[in-house]
Amino acid sequence: MKTVEQARPYFEIANLEIPKILECLPKGLRVLDVGCGSGVHGAELKRIHHHSVTGVDISTASIEKAGRRLDAAYVADVTKPREYPFAAGERFDVLLFSDILEHLTNPPEVLARHLFLLKPGGHTIVSLPNIAIWNVRFQLLFGKFRYQETGTLDKTHLRFFTWPTTREMFETVGLELRKRRTTPGIVRPLVPLVKRLYTRAGAIQDEVDSSSIMDSGPYRFYCRFLYPIESLVCRLWPGLLAFQYVSLCQPLGAAEPAEALERVDEYAVSH
Repeated sequence: MKTVEQARPYFEIANLEIPKILECLPKGLRVLDVGCGSGVHGAELKRIHHHSVTGVDISTASIEKAGRRLDAAYVADVTKPREYPFAAGERFDVLLFSDILEHLTNPPEVLARHLFLLKPGGHTIVSLPNIAIWNVRFQLLFGKFRYQETGTLDKTHLRFFTWPTTREMFETVGLELRKRRTTPGIVRPLVPLVKRLYTRAGAIQDEVDSSSIMDSGPYRFYCRFLYPIESLVCRLWPGLLAFQYVSLCQPLGAAEPAEALERVDEYAVSH
């Protein structure tokens, strides 16, 4: 899901809130997964909601795996959607931006330039990490800000978001929030440690992508019994306890109006 090829191991963990936020929409929609990586989220949307999913990503290795999971997958630069091989004719019910915008230099511009790919009445889903999560605040309290291999402070993250700045970006692009869910982050900051243990134990060996954590017994136990409790607690103080904000939005007007792109330019200057 990154914008450059990577040699480091990447463990696949699907965001459980993405299928949930789509429960209010019909089954069998056409979805474009922007920055799809190896297709783990699209595969979940196909399995749960029977959606048809097309993926785009800059990584050839990731697209090779996504091609086996999704209905279609293309190597493409997500900052240039007009150059997608299907841009001239295909339109989608849902545009999914999960674990991608924080890796780009101008997230609102990328959002705005993709809106022409939406069908009338279509939706966007945006998932962004919450930089104000409790463990980052705790580190800053002691003057520490260290990048990591994964998580909120992933060393490939170029932009950081809180909920207010997320809403500001939507308003800049011309997206109206319809629904929001939060991925709980009470125990989520421990995941980088778990990934390091998996790597040292040789759980992935020479693989670039691995679903071994998702397939493990402990993770299934967590999803079934602990995740619902963690989600309930997170709702008490999402600004502190949310790992990610997952938002369902719709364009307010015509896709990619000139004034929206002008607002995007102003946003880039001020941020």
